[in-house]
Amino acid sequence: MLTTEVREEGATTTWKPIVLFLVLAYGIAWILWLPVLLGPAGLHLTKYDASLPFFLSLGTIGPLIASFLATRYEKGRWAMPSRFLPATQPRSWLNLLTGPALTTVAFVVIPYMICIAPGHKLIPLRFLAPLLAIWPNILGGPLEEEFGWRGFFLPRLSARIGNTWATLLVGILWASWYLPMMLTHVWGVSFWYYLPLVVALSVFVSLAYFATGRSILAPIIVHYVFNTCPTMLDTAFLGQPRYRHRDVNETILVSMIGVALLTVAATRGKFGQGRSDQGISS
Repeated sequence: MLTTEVREEGATTTWKPIVLFLVLAYGIAWILWLPVLLGPAGLHLTKYDASLPFFLSLGTIGPLIASFLATRYEKGRWAMPSRFLPATQPRSWLNLLTGPALTTVAFVVIPYMICIAPGHKLIPLRFLAPLLAIWPNILGGPLEEEFGWRGFFLPRLSARIGNTWATLLVGILWASWYLPMMLTHVWGVSFWYYLPLVVALSVFVSLAYFATGRSILAPIIVHYVFNTCPTMLDTAFLGQPRYRHRDVNETILVSMIGVALLTVAATRGKFGQGRSDQGISS
């Protein structure tokens, strides 16, 4: 049974639960990804053609399981790693929209306006349509991962090194968690492109977490919106004239980093965390 008490997460946590979380989050996911990594889509060491979407989604339960086991080790009982819903203040609920809005502006709206030809700068509202595919986009990563990366890892790390450095380190370790997929060429994306992109995203996710009173739901929503952003941008570009010499991926990366830096500066590295900010220790 999950119990609940209110206090700031991570205030008394030693490093052992944090290390345990990382070992489990990486280990469980990488083991579950082995059929894909070793198969025809990866290293060609086996003939079993594993389903990439299925096993990739299956591996994302690693941070989820790790968060509850590490919290059990930390508190001596089964518990939620953080509160799930935002704090009771209306502002906390309104801030559910802040992270998703910044992610959409940085990944979709700004790149669209830069890459689209003159006379077509106003982005068509149809680009929001992919957001209606809520369940498949949430189930394939955001719902499972954010209990771990933000619900458990971020608050306990920020209690030791501060919100800004914790946000950057979580982003680096989060991106590195996917490294086997890139090293085995299962994913056709460069790690050196993916790393700064995910670190920038981590800024928006941290803002969502702290500004809502340490709610796990807020990072889940930001992660879901981020996963939908490529389809949203493709939908916006559909039938529109574009500058051929402007690289869309490079534009996305620069835009994400730029908006992330502005967010850090605007919040002074606190990411919306107030003096009375409290989490749910369960």
